[in-house]
Formats: sequence, structure tokens, C-alpha cells
Amino acid sequence: MQRTFLKYLLFFALSYFIFQLTACKKDQFITASGAGLEFSLDTLTFDTVFTNLGSATRRFKVYNPHDQIIRINNIYLAGGEPSDFNVNIDGFTGTAISDVEIPAKDSIYIFANVFIDPNNGDAIRMDSILFETDGGGTQKVILYAYGWNAIYSGRVGYIRTYSDTSVTLTNAQPHIFMGITAFENNSCLTIQGGTEIFMFGGPTSRPGERAMIYIGDNSCIRSNVGGDLNNPVVIKSHRLEEDYQLIPFHHNGIVLSARSRDNLIHGTIIRNAVDGITVDSFSVNGSPKLELKNSKIYNVDRSAVLARGSYITMTNTILANSNQFNFIGIRGGAYNFRNCTFVNVGAGLVSRSEAVLSFRDFEVLFDNNGNEYVEELQAEAYFTNCIIYGNKNEEVEMLSFNDPPADFYYEFNNCLMKIDTFSQNMINCVTNQDPLFVDEDYFDYQIDSTDSPAYDAGLSGTINIPSNWRIFPGLPSLGGPSTDALGQPRRTTPAIGAYRIPN
Repeated sequence: MQRTFLKYLLFFALSYFIFQLTACKKDQFITASGAGLEFSLDTLTFDTVFTNLGSATRRFKVYNPHDQIIRINNIYLAGGEPSDFNVNIDGFTGTAISDVEIPAKDSIYIFANVFIDPNNGDAIRMDSILFETDGGGTQKVILYAYGWNAIYSGRVGYIRTYSDTSVTLTNAQPHIFMGITAFENNSCLTIQGGTEIFMFGGPTSRPGERAMIYIGDNSCIRSNVGGDLNNPVVIKSHRLEEDYQLIPFHHNGIVLSARSRDNLIHGTIIRNAVDGITVDSFSVNGSPKLELKNSKIYNVDRSAVLARGSYITMTNTILANSNQFNFIGIRGGAYNFRNCTFVNVGAGLVSRSEAVLSFRDFEVLFDNNGNEYVEELQAEAYFTNCIIYGNKNEEVEMLSFNDPPADFYYEFNNCLMKIDTFSQNMINCVTNQDPLFVDEDYFDYQIDSTDSPAYDAGLSGTINIPSNWRIFPGLPSLGGPSTDALGQPRRTTPAIGAYRIPN
């Protein structure tokens, strides 16, 4: 009898405890008049959304600033089911959700997604998310998006080939490249200044799904010829969300094949690539395989420029912020760098691992049976008035297969260099001094003032190429350009690097 009584007593005590907890929890919901929510923003803006690509996602925070739990009775889109938007809260996606609780002094994320009908693009879309609480009444966050039509080329996972064709891209509308767009058999791709090219892909895409511009047999690319960074061609990720702007390896950049010729890339910005530009093999006609001028390549995964036994002239160009090398030349080749800036301090989402600059006269290859072998080629490079700088102790790497090197020559004239043990073939160079860039975190690599050691430290005259240079036939001298990457005139004694100091 006593045992039965104790069981009942325990049962009633437990029931009372649960009831008190439930009542307490109920009482904890704040319902006082004026006790509303707070938001991280009042208008959620989708800057631009490509119509044919469909959707984009943004997010914001909803705060409970009170000392008690707040319950949101309803969260819903004012536009209802026909809306171009929907919301995602704790895994629910749709246009409405009820009974969402936020603990005291806590917050939740609201994800909003927009899909714009490609048949009704280039138009503003507006809606709002409404929040209903007992104490705060109805509050809202405005949604604003702009649909953007574009010109589409290619297909994900496929190759679109132009043969014996000239293609010109204008700046009238943005361009979306998907898959591999190849130019073969006397074709040429011309890109006007101010044109934006959005390369489809992403950090999680399989390699074949990332967009690439491929310049093939006897074909060329002419990007913004004669232009500078005031009105650049821009080649970047198709993702427009702010979170994606710093991420590398979205696309596969530009590949200049062994049989391409006379490629001119001026006034061009390339970012978010695996490799910005890949240049394969030596010239087919004695001219440089690539003339890269007044350009900027940054936020890339492996290298801004990867050259394999090639012939490149590079002037007023910035190569920056790579997970590996800013410039790497393998299997020799001939290179002429004038007033370039190579810099890597691991800004943004890049975690660097290699030297800023690497130049080698060999390449390690494998035959069909998997056996390793080495291929060598004559290697020659001149660096004049260049900044080579980063946060590693040694930012210059010159490697030869033979010791002593054979047919391997390089020279640094009036350069600003970050070095540790490297000391070869440096003439009038500034070493291990901060160039004082305007803002490395925002990728502004202009020198900030006359206090920079790069100011008035460049070569003002020319350098005669040694007679034993066989790869640069007919090129009598190497001198600095009269203007910088922005077209600004340089001083008589120029600054080192791609820019003069800001006005």
C-alpha cells in the first residue's frame, strides 16, 4: 500500500513539474506592446540576376533584442505564390512559415532567393517579407532585384568551336560563357573595352563544367587592344553574390594553345580563375605568343599566368593574390617584363603556398608508360622596373636542371624585390622594403605616396640586350613605358611597378 502511494505521489509530482515548466515556457514569450524584432538591414538588394541562369540567394539576420523568447506567428512574402522570391528558414523553403521562435538575445538567418523569368528580363522586381508578432505587430524587410539579360555562349560540359571565323564581343550587354568556347583554323576573338564576360562555373564544379576560352590553331585573341584599366574588359565568375567575389577557381580562364599566334591582351582584368592565362609553347611565327599590357589578373587558384616554353612580353601588368604562383614559367622560353607588379600577401580567401615568381628551364613529364622524364629548353628573362613582393621571406625562385645552368639567363634591373638567399643578376634593385601599396586588402596595388621606396627608383633609359640572346632577335633594347596601367604619364625617372603614384 505504501509503495502504491509513493508511486502516485511521484506521478503527481512529475506531472506538476512538467506543468510548471510548460507554464513557465509559455509565460516566457514576450507579448508586450512595442516588443518587436530588429533586422540587420531594411532592404535586401539583389544587385543583378542573370535571367537565363535563374536564381540568386541573399541573406540577412533577424534579431530578438529582448530578455524573453519571442515568437513570430507568421513570416510570409507579401506577393504570395506569384512572387519572384521565396524564403528559406531552418530548411523550409517557400512563401510562408508560421510559429518561428527566437531565444532571448539571439538571432536567426533568413535566406531569400529570387528567380527571374528570362522572358521578362531587364526589369526591377520588388516584394517584401512580412513578420507578425504579438508585441511588434507587422514588420517588413523589402526585397529588391534587377533582372539582367545577357548574351550566352556555349553549353556546360561541351565544346563550342568557331572555325575560320571572326567573333567580336561588344559592351552592349554582358556575355555568359559556358563550357569550352574554342577558336580554331584562322579564327580570332576580338573584345571591345568595357565588355564584361561572366564565366560559368564555381568552386564545386567539376573541371569540365568550368568555362574556358581556348585559342587554337592559327587563331588569336585581341582584347581591348590599345586600352588600359580605365575601361577594361573584365573576365570573372558568373556568380554575382558578394560572397563569391573573392573566391578563386570558378573558371578555367584563357588558354593560348601551342598553335595560337599574335595574342594581344590589353586593358583586361581576369579574376576568380584556376589559372588566369595559360600560354603553351613557343611562338609559331617569331612574334611574341602573348603581349599582355595594362592588365590585372588576381584572386586565382594556381597561377595568374602559367607559361610553358613560351615567348611573352608583359608591360604595366599586375599579377596578384594566387594560391600558388603569380607567374610561373616552366620548360624555358623568353620573357620581357617591364613595369609589372607581382604581389601576394594572401589577402581575401587566398591561402598562398609558393613564391610570387618562379622561372625554370625544365619540365618534368611522364611518358605513356608512366615513366618520368625531363624536357629542357633555353630560358631567358628580363625584369625591368618590376615589383616582386609578398609576405614570404623568399619571393623569387629561379631553378635550372643543370648545375651550373646551361642556356639559362635572367636579369633584374631596378626592381623592388622581397628576397632571402636569392642574389643573382640584380642591378640597382631595392630589396626587402615595403612598397607601401594603397590597400592590399582591397587589391589596390598603387604605391600610396612619394614615401614609397618604389617612387622615382625605376630605370629611365634602356638596356641593350646581350648579343648572345637568341630568343629575342631584332629587339634592340628594353626600356620603361611612358604611361602606367591607367594611362597616366610617367615621370622622367619612373616609379617601379605598374602604376605611378595616385594623383
